Amino acid sequence: MSLFKLRAEDGDINSGILEKIKTNSIDYERDFENWLENSPYVLLDEDDEDTIFWIGRQSSAPVGETDKYPDLIGIDSKGNLVIVELKKGRTPREVVAQILEYSTWASRLSYEDLNEIALYYFKDKKQEENLDLNMIYKEVVCPDSEEEIDISFNESQRLFIVAEEISPLVKEVTSHLRNDYGMDITCMEYTVSKSEKGEYIISTEKIVGYETIISKKQRKTSFERWSHPVKVKDVIVDAIKAITKGDYSIKFTPVEVIESVLKKYPDMNKNTVRCQIISNCVNHPSRKYYQGGKELCFRIDKGNYKLYNPEKDGKWNSKG
Repeated sequence: MSLFKLRAEDGDINSGILEKIKTNSIDYERDFENWLENSPYVLLDEDDEDTIFWIGRQSSAPVGETDKYPDLIGIDSKGNLVIVELKKGRTPREVVAQILEYSTWASRLSYEDLNEIALYYFKDKKQEENLDLNMIYKEVVCPDSEEEIDISFNESQRLFIVAEEISPLVKEVTSHLRNDYGMDITCMEYTVSKSEKGEYIISTEKIVGYETIISKKQRKTSFERWSHPVKVKDVIVDAIKAITKGDYSIKFTPVEVIESVLKKYPDMNKNTVRCQIISNCVNHPSRKYYQGGKELCFRIDKGNYKLYNPEKDGKWNSKG
């Protein structure tokens, strides 16, 4: 994949020419791993109704008689275990065996095993200090809910192969594993470029795995994608606007938004609504786990929100 910038003469784009954006030679594999750790939502489509939070990086994974080290290990909003293997350049054929070895190891992990991995990963991260995996999950997925957590971790694994180029063989084999055997495996390509102004430009392309899994067993990893003509994000935004009527003084709760949304879209997942509220809330501490929401809401206190007024509520960064 190549990236180009448009150079237009005298501001006339019709006469413009495409100039390729050049890439400097640095260790993009290590850099991209750092960026992916900071931005897990890159792996997801906009309407996936999901999020990922990491619980491990380069954790030891004993497979057979050797130790392996998956690049990133995480949990999604359904409690599934997420495993990412990142490769520089073109994927070797061995990467498929490698990710399957990780899946074999991961399938045997109990909650206690996952909690141990998570505690080690978060030991130097003050915002998750002294929290166990159940508590971290609630902080990310449903921090404003008073309901008891009812989630089973690691019932399924989601496997991601990320590389600068997915080879035809790897694409063919992973497509076969996904479509014929219901394995939740995904391949994504990335390209890192640098502009003349020193700006890093990253492009990603989903190669395998961004469609609903359909298998003979209809495994639990399968889920129906949002099939309505309106985007999930827009549904939640419209519901919030309808409740507040543009009045900054009107308070609302996630429960009210959920009830409003379910009246029109009864198939909407409640956690999806909660996650989208967080994504749109400028000062929510869990906002960092969700991609590009709108600057729409302001969190007054736990479970209570209002419309965001930048003149009174101040400026907030992407981490809330």
